Order: sequence, then C-alpha cells, then structure tokens
Amino acid sequence: MNLQIVGDHYDISPKTRNLIDEKITTPIDKLLTNFSPDAKTVHLRIGQDKFKNLKVSFDLTLPGKEHIFATATHHLLESALIDLQQEVEKQIKKYKERLTPYSLG
Repeated sequence: MNLQIVGDHYDISPKTRNLIDEKITTPIDKLLTNFSPDAKTVHLRIGQDKFKNLKVSFDLTLPGKEHIFATATHHLLESALIDLQQEVEKQIKKYKERLTPYSLG
C-alpha cells in the first residue's frame, strides 16, 4: 500500500509513522490483499484543531470508483487512529460485499 502522510501543524515523527503503520496500514492491507499495489494509495492527513484535539482523515479510492473516506478526532493520536481504522474497515467490508457474486439458489 502506498501511504502518503501530511501533517497540518503537526510533526510526523518516526514514532508517529510506526503507530500509523501498526494501526492503519497493516490491518487495511490485510483487507485489500486481492487488489494491486497501484490501486491502494492512501492519503492520511493529521492536524490539530483550536482545542488541541488531533483530527485524522483517511482518503482512498478503490477500483470501481469507490471512494473510502473517514475522519476521527480525539485528544490522543492512538485513539483517533483506532476509531479511524474501525470506520475504514467497515466501509471496505461493505464495498467487498457488493463485489462478491452470490447465488440465490
């Protein structure tokens, strides 16, 4: 998976990158094993609001013009990433269910 991380008034340290890899990249990559690496480009944006809460947004476009987008806000980065991961996983599973052919008999 190609991951592009942008920090809006937030420093992206190696510790932050490792946390993102652990909480976002690895679980999402497991869900998207059947897709080519070129089809998996994620834009992740981390910023702070005026109350010093962290806002994390996730943006991914899948084949079939499916757009996966989620945001999470929390005062702890790890909690925001966990919330974001859960929302993204729910959307990807819904997308994969629509792709799966099934028979009625």
